[in-house]
Amino acid sequence: MNASCGVDSPFQRSKRNLGRANVFLRRQEYLKAVEAAQKAFGLKALCGSLIGKQKIELEFLFLDFCDKFNNDPGIINFLDSIKIRFRPFLAYKPGQEQQMVTKLNIVGERMIAKERERTKRKELEAANKKRDLLDKGQQSLDKGEFPRGKSYLRRVADEYGHEPGVLTDIAARLIDKDILLEAAEILDTARKKHPKDHTAYSLSIKAYLGLGDLPKAEGVYKAAISQFGGHPQTYLNLSKLYLRWRKRDKAFAFAKLALEADPELMEARDIMRSTG
Repeated sequence: MNASCGVDSPFQRSKRNLGRANVFLRRQEYLKAVEAAQKAFGLKALCGSLIGKQKIELEFLFLDFCDKFNNDPGIINFLDSIKIRFRPFLAYKPGQEQQMVTKLNIVGERMIAKERERTKRKELEAANKKRDLLDKGQQSLDKGEFPRGKSYLRRVADEYGHEPGVLTDIAARLIDKDILLEAAEILDTARKKHPKDHTAYSLSIKAYLGLGDLPKAEGVYKAAISQFGGHPQTYLNLSKLYLRWRKRDKAFAFAKLALEADPELMEARDIMRSTG
């Protein structure tokens, strides 16, 4: 059997990629169509030994694809947008496979550039919208219009909460106005979405301590230790929480951990003396 006729021969792979290119073209996934067509044309150049029905079949498939490509409204609009006016764009003749690869490469690169431009524009629009909502929310909070301010900030949380730092920024604004319950709820979400954000933990503790919810604050301290490991200041702060909670044994135990980790922490030594 001719090697070019095998199951995974250049002939077969060329046909498969051309089939994919046609599918992507119908779906208006133009960059994928271009990339698949490039592969097909590149492989077509390796099929020079084809004769008879296979040669006729492959030439027909390529001419058919080029006709569809050249007359696709989306492709026409795109070519116009990048100032390519000559038609047909893929004026294919057998033996011109490399010229087609070059043309498709030009179009593919421009499509990628256009997509980057669109993405950058969308990101800029989103950043401007986010800043506008934050500004309106802060202005409302500063005026004492808390329901309106929270409404603006909630929109930011819903639309941009996946971005690092956004939820903690919102929570800090709310804590500053003593709107602690909403801040704590937002920070619970922040810790779930961004578990390595130290600020989410410290602000959560501040909010729960402000609410007097010592069990919740304790839970956040323990979550922080689990996430980041033990730290002398964290142990000391947890000891102070237990002292406030009148859990003297635990206050002593964590003050001891803090002092062992950092012998310079005199406050930890004082707690141990007062609770031992």
